[in-house]
Amino acid sequence: MRDIFFCVINLAMKGYLTTKETAERLNVVPSRVRRMILDGVIKAEKVGRDNFILESEVKRLESIERKPGRPTKEDKAN
Repeated sequence: MRDIFFCVINLAMKGYLTTKETAERLNVVPSRVRRMILDGVIKAEKVGRDNFILESEVKRLESIERKPGRPTKEDKAN
């Protein structure tokens, strides 16, 4: 348990964000961030039960223009 604690602190100092912090930056809920990680949209490091996302990865996602709401059937087909 102690090793995981120090690993988490180490990641935080190296420019990683938690799932919650990433969700706040992207204006989505944390469960959406976890789904994006599972879908391969966001690259993350898993430590214990938590995911840590590089700040550069969050900046990449912030630069992508996204439409609000659910994708239409045409968007899903492309």
